[in-house]
Amino acid sequence: MSEQNSLGCLTKHPDPAIFSESLSLIFSEKVKSETIQQSLTRWVEEIRDWAKDNAYFVGHIKVFLEGRENLWLSSTGRSINIKRSEGWSEWSADKAVLSVTAIIFGSSKAALREAAQERLRACLNCLNLIP
Repeated sequence: MSEQNSLGCLTKHPDPAIFSESLSLIFSEKVKSETIQQSLTRWVEEIRDWAKDNAYFVGHIKVFLEGRENLWLSSTGRSINIKRSEGWSEWSADKAVLSVTAIIFGSSKAALREAAQERLRACLNCLNLIP
């Protein structure tokens, strides 16, 4: 992003838009940890790409999944940092608590909320959640 685009982005909406949500997830059948990680990584990638496509600036995107094992994902707009608890790769989840947060500069809060919720629903759809 050029300096001029960056400045334009920040003057359009000078305060960061923040999306934060926590969900209790219950799966209809056990889901492998790798499948969960792929799905949540895709959400981070999609929010990052949405921000870039709209000339917004990513402050932070964070994901924390807490169950018998835990997963942490974070990005400031480039690479995605991944941390897993020791037994993560062997774990299959029947339930977990998911917390996600995205801080984006240049976007309205409503636009970020709509983009984040829509993409989160799509990413979670493949995980056999119980409504």
